[in-house]
Amino acid sequence: MLFAWFVQLRGGLMHTTSLGDWGVSGGVPWGLYIGAFVWWIGIAHGGIAISAAVRVFKLERFAPIARIAEVLTVLALGMAATSIVFSLGRPDRIFNTIVQWPFTVHHSPLAWDIAVITLYLVLTLTYLTLSLRDEIYEIRDRLPYWLDPIYAVILIGYRPEESEKVEQLLWWLAVAILALVPLLSGGVVPWLFGLIAAQPGWFGAAAGPSMLIESLTSAMAFVVVTIAIFRFAYGWEDFIRDAIFRDLSKVLALLTLATLWFVVHDVLTGAYLAPHHVGDITATMVSLPFFWIAVLGLGAAFIYLVAQLLRPSLFSVGRLTIASAVIAISILNKKVMFIVEGLMHPSIPPLTNLYPAGFYFPNWVEWSLVLGTIVVVGLGFVVIGKIIPMVELEVVDDDETTPRMGDPPLTDDSSEDATRPDTEVN
Repeated sequence: MLFAWFVQLRGGLMHTTSLGDWGVSGGVPWGLYIGAFVWWIGIAHGGIAISAAVRVFKLERFAPIARIAEVLTVLALGMAATSIVFSLGRPDRIFNTIVQWPFTVHHSPLAWDIAVITLYLVLTLTYLTLSLRDEIYEIRDRLPYWLDPIYAVILIGYRPEESEKVEQLLWWLAVAILALVPLLSGGVVPWLFGLIAAQPGWFGAAAGPSMLIESLTSAMAFVVVTIAIFRFAYGWEDFIRDAIFRDLSKVLALLTLATLWFVVHDVLTGAYLAPHHVGDITATMVSLPFFWIAVLGLGAAFIYLVAQLLRPSLFSVGRLTIASAVIAISILNKKVMFIVEGLMHPSIPPLTNLYPAGFYFPNWVEWSLVLGTIVVVGLGFVVIGKIIPMVELEVVDDDETTPRMGDPPLTDDSSEDATRPDTEVN
């Protein structure tokens, strides 16, 4: 990824990828990078929504996965911002966009995206830090001493008697997050596309709910893959139980069905007596192999999800993880097509008279950078998992802590006896 980024910085965005070129050249200004940005921002919104819902609605059954979803949100927001940097071509342009935000916000959708990422990152980091303070204070003597500076920052001004107030604050933060998810993931971000009539692939009243459903679907799928990896790596079979995966599969099946319903909606309204520019883009879309790959991936995964619900013997965590990965990749494919198709076929004169239909296919530099962000998220989990407990702990008394549900180790170095309470979990 770093080598590909060096190649792009040295050669320039347009020369290396043909992105940013439009008009008579028949290119597109946005491509895989912005598609990945929309994908990552959706995963971030859905990830923190899962954690917030666990706290607000007291879904203790899903407590073991709440913090993993929080960390996923932080990492996904970072990769969303990184995708914007890739798309701008030069890192210094992101600085100019921020410094000149009162002016750039009037003509640059990316300025709004930066504001959304910043807001969510502040909320998520605040939420994560507050939820960690009690735990870090109680188990600090059992954590790596060379990470003391990090723990000191988390515990700035900490007092044991703050716990009740912090819990109340976390609840209200969770409520605020749940309120912002439909406003941002189903509002501001899709409005940046859905209100632009010049691109028939974007314009429409269904852009908001469609993007919100796709965001929640991809987030749920990514969370399933992530917790399955943690369960396999740390041997948490008796902690993140099969029942949690079964419940998540039900929600994922419902979200996947809603995603497919919006696909049918788009194709039906674009193919049946639609205005010529909408009909053209729909005909082009359904003729592309990538569209049918995305639909096939979503459809096959949905069939498996329904089959294992109807026949429990078909269920396995491994197969569910594969189906979830297919769903997440299919939605990434769909996001990229959404971005590119809307730019290839402008519908407002004089664009329709002067500019030919565009052509775009990502090259190795773009694939390397976007796939690299996925690997960076994995690396981020490895690093963060060495620093903080990846499951929320509950203080039992002055000398003992226990996981809220089950009994995983606090860190890789902690002994089993130090963390395993002598209780039985229902």
